[in-house]
Amino acid sequence: MTPLTGFYTPNNDVSHAFDFYPPQASLHGTERAPLMIYIHGGAWRYGDKSSAENSLSGAHKLRIAFTAAGFAVASINYRLSDIAQFPAQLHDVKAAVRYFKEHALELGIDASRIVVAGGSAGGHLAQLLAGTGHLKDAYSEGAAPDTLSDIQAAISIYGVSDLRTIFDDRVACGFSGEHPEDGDAEKLLLGSAYPAPRGSDAEQAWATAHPIDYAQLASPSGTHQHAPLFFVHGTADSLVPWNQSSKAFTALEKHGIETQLKLVEDAEHGDPAIYANPLLLQQIVAWSIVQVGL
Repeated sequence: MTPLTGFYTPNNDVSHAFDFYPPQASLHGTERAPLMIYIHGGAWRYGDKSSAENSLSGAHKLRIAFTAAGFAVASINYRLSDIAQFPAQLHDVKAAVRYFKEHALELGIDASRIVVAGGSAGGHLAQLLAGTGHLKDAYSEGAAPDTLSDIQAAISIYGVSDLRTIFDDRVACGFSGEHPEDGDAEKLLLGSAYPAPRGSDAEQAWATAHPIDYAQLASPSGTHQHAPLFFVHGTADSLVPWNQSSKAFTALEKHGIETQLKLVEDAEHGDPAIYANPLLLQQIVAWSIVQVGL
């Protein structure tokens, strides 16, 4: 399928480009389709929106499943860590949410029915969107917009929930604390190793970049309102261990937020086995349909 391409900010920067895939079916006879925004992975330092078109991991099968069920899908780019450090990535994905809300009429989508999904680094950003949509603070939003960046639900596939503990979490799950694919991803994203120098920009980034913190403050309403979250994680993930998802899941469940956790036995990070399971994809889509009120 050839997607519609565009930009979600006025500067027409490739870092803010998107591919838009229209729905391939009508969902319960709705006039306007719900939207799933896909956020690619790549340790915040590589990757792009094309992974929703075709990918070695099979992540594109998620896009196929959603469009077949009647969702439109938008796959977005965002500024990578060699271009800008956090919170630029969060600002970008929030700008994308606002763009699709503001252009819903011309795209034929329902601005009140938006789900976000992402794998790895994209899962981290999807979780942050779920937890910060009602904060209305300039640091997380990047502006003081008229349009909220809130969403109806999020899907995190082997996403990071706590960058401070990821090395210890690997050991707790029976893996080595160091991983050959690390490449200082956290340091490049947040501006320093942890703990950050006092008074630095990195200190504020390290204080605000962890989805689990928002999960632990989550509420069904108010400033800390948190969107429902569906976690998927492989039990053999040696890069982002599965307890990164299970701890966030437990925190959300404790605070009464709708959440699901599906562990895929023996699946590594980015394992094609995760996307090769049609039942799992059907469960994700069916859950998303419920969360958008259809």
